[in-house]
Amino acid sequence: MDGVMNWVDRLLDGSLFAGSIFLVIGIVGGVLLILSLVLDGIFDAFDFGDGPLSLTTIAAFTSIFGFTAFASVGAGMATPVAAVVGAVVGVLGGAAAWWLSRLIRSAESSTAVSGSDLIGAEGAVVLAIPEAGLGEVALTMHGERVSLAASADAPIARGTAVRVVQTLTSTSVRVEPVLPGTGSTDSPVDHSNP
Repeated sequence: MDGVMNWVDRLLDGSLFAGSIFLVIGIVGGVLLILSLVLDGIFDAFDFGDGPLSLTTIAAFTSIFGFTAFASVGAGMATPVAAVVGAVVGVLGGAAAWWLSRLIRSAESSTAVSGSDLIGAEGAVVLAIPEAGLGEVALTMHGERVSLAASADAPIARGTAVRVVQTLTSTSVRVEPVLPGTGSTDSPVDHSNP
């Protein structure tokens, strides 16, 4: 009975409502963070670069702020105090996310492949490319295997040797089959040495 009365008291004083809002903010931030990490590049139109206003940093701040403020309200803090605690912890978490994303991007940039490097690169289809759809190709660039989404003018079966003819995005290309006698003897090809 005391638990029900505490719940009713918290509903009337607004802390339960505020806690719910903080929880929703945390969940939305968490979902955006996961999507920005898993589906890298899908939110590029909403991204402000690699700085402190990158989508990853904003999503990390939002998620950490929401969950911290929600936990603070649940621990009995007043809503304004919980919001301040959430904001401080969120800023620290956002700064950590920004630092980690910069660290990861700098490590990637040492082995990154530019779009111009991909043109003419040869590899093999690892997931069949359907007509007017996407498949997957594997290339060896700078000594590392690179998998990219791929489209083509006509369907291409798995295992077919292909050549990149156009870069569509940072993670997708358009390819064409390598005709016998026109490509190199090795597939996928290592393009690490010019």
